[in-house]
Parts: sequence; structure tokens; C-alpha cells
Amino acid sequence: MASPLVAAYFLPLILFYIWSLRNSSLEADELKLMDVVLLASVDGRFHALNRTTGRMLWSMDEPIANPQVAVTDLKELVLSQHGGLRTTDEFSLDDFDDEPTITETYIIEPQSGAIFVSPVDSKCGDPLQKLPFTMQQLVDMSPFRIDHRIFVGKKRTSRITLVLGSGELVEVLDPEQPTRKRSFQSKDEDLLDELDHGALVHIERTEYHVSVYSHGQVIHTLTYLSYGPNNVDKELQDRWRRTPDNLCHQTTPDGSLLMFKIDEKEPFRSFIKLKHPTVAVFDTVSIADRIDPHILAQPTPALSDLYPSRLKELRKLSKQDKVAYVGRVGNSLYALSNDTFPLVIFSPLPGLPPTDPEHGETQQQVCTTLDCLTGPHRID
Repeated sequence: MASPLVAAYFLPLILFYIWSLRNSSLEADELKLMDVVLLASVDGRFHALNRTTGRMLWSMDEPIANPQVAVTDLKELVLSQHGGLRTTDEFSLDDFDDEPTITETYIIEPQSGAIFVSPVDSKCGDPLQKLPFTMQQLVDMSPFRIDHRIFVGKKRTSRITLVLGSGELVEVLDPEQPTRKRSFQSKDEDLLDELDHGALVHIERTEYHVSVYSHGQVIHTLTYLSYGPNNVDKELQDRWRRTPDNLCHQTTPDGSLLMFKIDEKEPFRSFIKLKHPTVAVFDTVSIADRIDPHILAQPTPALSDLYPSRLKELRKLSKQDKVAYVGRVGNSLYALSNDTFPLVIFSPLPGLPPTDPEHGETQQQVCTTLDCLTGPHRID
């Protein structure tokens, strides 16, 4: 007969296994799609839309009544130090104290963790190279060597809790940070009256940190954060391949978010504009026997579903080079590729640089600032 100590050890594992089986056996008709779409922008902040009307419910970009309280627990989703590139065109005496180390520039794509590289001596609009490994893979393989670069990484997780109806940041379960709280004003009181103001939504935040070494010195520090549903909802997420109402939301590099209903002849419905591009869209669902709503990452549709009347143009675009739009948040660069963000394919690619008539050489200069690399790039 098993001892009480053994039973106490295995009982939580057995209960978790039973609970996991129940979670994975949920059928689609047990999920109720809620009328709220949760958005996350590249600066790490959250926003919410009325799913039916497309109107903004609340946004962490809105001014607040008490400015002394800040959302300090919500970090930008890309935080990287780019060796050799200045943040502005302005020089200071410090720029001449030490000769800067000119290296390649690593640019991370939010949510996917893909890494794009701007080679040494890149000029404005030059193509980017895509590493064969994502941030997640580099951390899993750490320490890992590519040529003379050594990548050493780590990962940690935390949980963010919001009030779905108002956007109030309730807590961040992170051992390295204190909890902060903040309230936001809603623009759609009618919908909020229908919502349970106390309904909480939980978002898992995963941080990946990679240091790039060359000859024993750190030349780059790369940090990438992703948002997603709780790990226990992985089975549900794997089966969430199309929204029941056929609505989807797609971002553009300028911060616009377009709303489509892909079962209609002309799918485009409306759009909103945010301060920073949206990099994650979550459908909210309720489950009958659970108190709080759950989030599921919205599936990415095919371009042909979004623009069925432009199939000839889409076929032509599909034959051109892949595109990545490089943007800036704070002092970090990020990339949006058309593989992850389909509407980026419509970004105009840079043309050929002007030529010096006397020597026949291009007149472009090597990029020395972050802003020089922003804009659309081909991917080699």
C-alpha cells in the first residue's frame, strides 16, 4: 500500500492530468466567442475593440486621471542594444571618447521571434538577411555558435492580469518586478454594461534574452517578449484555426489595424489607428464552467481571403522578394515581415539609389543611426 507521503506527492500530478484531459476535450460549442478583441502593440501595451462595431473600448494610450501611476510592468516587446548605431544624428563629445565597434545589426520580429540581420556597412534600404534560428531556438540551443559569434541566452515567464471590461492592470506575477495598477476609460459604455466589470483575463508573457559574444566581448544584447494564452490552453489554441464569425484583424506598419469579415464578397469592414503597430490580436472566449474568460491568438488568414477581388495582383506580389518593414520603438528596432504580417507585402520597396555622374558610384552613405534602417527592406 502506498505511503501517505507518496500519495501526497502524486495526487497533485494526477489531478493536473485529469484537468488537462478535460481542457483538451472541450468542443467548439462549449466556447462562447465574446464581443471583445484584445490587442497588444509593439510597445507592450494593451487595447480592446468592440468585436461587432470595431470601435475602441479602451486603450493604454489614453491619458489618465492620475499621471503619477505608470504601467511600468509592461515593457516594449523588443528591447535590444544595437552595437555601432547611434539613436540620433546628433553628435556629442562622448562619441569621440572611444571608437565605436561597427558590427552587424540584429532586428527581431515581435511574436514570431524571427531574427533579421543588417550586415556591416549597410545603407538605407539595403536587403536584410534572415537567420535560420528564432530567438526561442537560440535560447533553447544556448550556448550556440555561428561562425565567430557565440549566442548565450535565457528565458523567463510571467503572468499579466487585466480587467477585460476596463483595461485595469491588476497584477504582474514577476519575481523581478513589483505590481502596478492603473485604470483606463472606456468609450463604449453600452457594451461595458453587458460585461462583468470584474472579469479578469490572464496573459502569459515570455521573455527571451540573448547575449551575442565575439572574442570574449558582448557586442549585442537582444531581448524579445511575446504575449500568449496560458500554457494550459495550448490544446484549445492548436484547434483555433478560424474564428466562428469569420472576423479577423490585420496590422499595417503605420499603426493602422484593419478589420475583415472573410466570408463576404468584399471582406474589408473598418479600421482604427494606434500609436504603435499591433503585433498580437487575441479573441476572447468564455467557457461554461470557468469563471474568467480566456484569450486565444487570432489565426492569420491568407491574403486571398482578405482581398478576393485582387487575386491577379496578389499572384504578382507572391512572386516578388519577401519583404520586412523595420520600425523603431524607443531605442530598439523591430521587423514586420509579410510571412507573419501579410499586409506588409504592400509596402513599397526602395528603388535604386542615385548615381554619381562623374564616377558612376551610388551616393548612399553607410547607416550610422537607428532611423537610417527604418522602412521596407527586401529579404535575401
